[in-house]
Amino acid sequence: MPTFSVNMKHTAESCPMFNTEVKKKFKEAVGKREETAKKLGIKVLSAWTSTMEHLTFYIVEAPSQQAVEDYFKEIGFAFWNIIKIRQVKLVEDVVRGIEKS
Repeated sequence: MPTFSVNMKHTAESCPMFNTEVKKKFKEAVGKREETAKKLGIKVLSAWTSTMEHLTFYIVEAPSQQAVEDYFKEIGFAFWNIIKIRQVKLVEDVVRGIEKS
């Protein structure tokens, strides 16, 4: 299954830590993550944040980029974040491919 890097950024004004409307949506979103991932065939491999920079990073396996987009829309993260999705692969896989050529 393809692997995707998902990078999200929001402003301090739209941060769930400071904005009560977004905080409410964030609390709703957190509860939907597992169910929505299962429904869309997504496996979250890791999720990280740099809170003071208002950045969040996910690494997910998914059947398609559209499934990843749908996941972050359905759980509500697209409401307060600018989201960039990139299909990625392990550096080791690229190195092996170069070594074989």
